[in-house]
Amino acid sequence: MGKILAIKTSDLFPDGVKSGFFKIRKEGILQIINERSVLLERSLLEEDENYQQIIPQIILKVRDHIFIHRITQKSSENRLVDMYPIFLGGHVDEGDLSIEDAANREFDEEIDYRGRILSKEFQGLIKLHDEKVNRVHTGLVWIYEGDSMLWKHRDEDLVDGKFVSIKDMDKLKAKMNYWSRLYLPELRKVILNEKFNT
Repeated sequence: MGKILAIKTSDLFPDGVKSGFFKIRKEGILQIINERSVLLERSLLEEDENYQQIIPQIILKVRDHIFIHRITQKSSENRLVDMYPIFLGGHVDEGDLSIEDAANREFDEEIDYRGRILSKEFQGLIKLHDEKVNRVHTGLVWIYEGDSMLWKHRDEDLVDGKFVSIKDMDKLKAKMNYWSRLYLPELRKVILNEKFNT
């Protein structure tokens, strides 16, 4: 499996772990992770709640549309098959130069985006501490703003992908994976605020 970036749960959540989306400054959270993180074998971390695996999570947004995809039967993540994530991303690997470098690598590995990325805005930290898998993962959320809805898949999990409006996304909420459902209200606010301010 190889080594991935992790940080002690007590270092990331010194006041105890809480579930939710937390809007925080990028510089602050990245400094804590960069100073205290370690690279460990992924197999050792999958059930060790003393550590949090850091997972960059990217939302691809074009105006008021968001890229969403259905996880297919070919996925190695059996528990997520037929769910609809709004996030792209994955672990920070040993060869990544930084967490942001890992986010860019994961984005490029999963989707062959045919437009330009106009901006990359850090949103905050996402955490669920309810069941076994979620208890060992913490997400860092970015929104990548693109200028085109043209794309091709690179990852077999992304064959069934599309851009949808926030209204259509609400219809898929029940089928979304855990972090996507949790972040959806915040994403709705982001899009509505942009509409209001333009």
